[in-house]
Amino acid sequence: MEAVHKLSYTPDMEAAARARHHNDRIAVVAPLNTYPGFTQRLQGISSALDELQSELIIFQIDAQKILNPQNNKFLDSLASSGRYDGLIIMSLPINGQDLTRISSTKFPTTLIETSDTRFTSFKVDNSEGARLGVQHLIDRGYKNIGYVGFNPLPSYSSNPSKEREQGYINTLLENGRKVNPELIITPDYSIEDSRIKATELLKSSNRPDALFCGVDINALGVLRAAEELGIKVPGDLGVVGFDDIDIADYMGLTTVKQQLHGSGKEAALLVNKLIKDPLMSEPREICLPLELIIRRST
Repeated sequence: MEAVHKLSYTPDMEAAARARHHNDRIAVVAPLNTYPGFTQRLQGISSALDELQSELIIFQIDAQKILNPQNNKFLDSLASSGRYDGLIIMSLPINGQDLTRISSTKFPTTLIETSDTRFTSFKVDNSEGARLGVQHLIDRGYKNIGYVGFNPLPSYSSNPSKEREQGYINTLLENGRKVNPELIITPDYSIEDSRIKATELLKSSNRPDALFCGVDINALGVLRAAEELGIKVPGDLGVVGFDDIDIADYMGLTTVKQQLHGSGKEAALLVNKLIKDPLMSEPREICLPLELIIRRST
């Protein structure tokens, strides 16, 4: 591998495609965590590659390490090693210079929840998703609507909580509502911390009658807090989440569904097409559809 970098060797992707006689091997680089959303995306990738009879190799890495200059050749090395036929980078902060070799060789690569204009990326409109959730609460007749965000995840490529908070604010203002900072809380990305902070908010004198939550995990903490306080959902409190992780249906949580499984599947299918023809399409940003799923929490 050292010799590869010293000689700046770049494989001929078209020649490699002609010479390939084995099942494709797809490398997936993802954050080092087990959050439900990441798991469902990986399931989508895996299901697509199973259908294609391709091999899946997962690298879970510490995002802080990949930004270290000493490690900034890791992603490029996957393309130049000759061991892999395609690459999916998921939810990681990436430095544009890291991907010079990948880009120059047209190595089949797609991105999920991170972006670089040289590659096709899959993302969602977080502000629009928040609009769907908050507008639903307004249409249901709730008056005092708060927001439960979450602190930035160290391993994450962006801060969707802030984008969703801005969507919450915009929707209130568009409907002639005032934004009360006292109704905005930011727990950690966890059920327990959300339960604790939601309990404090729900015991306050200016108690909200609805909460839009930036992620389903934190909405589950809100539901637990309401139960412990004897607050009826949805009669006394409406709750909307974001993601539609598997347990949301079981808990009866109204939520904004994003294509977790679908984004993984679409990214894998596109990589497969790029392996067959690296020049098949120009890089583009694909914004996946969102859908409000109404359940008993509203």
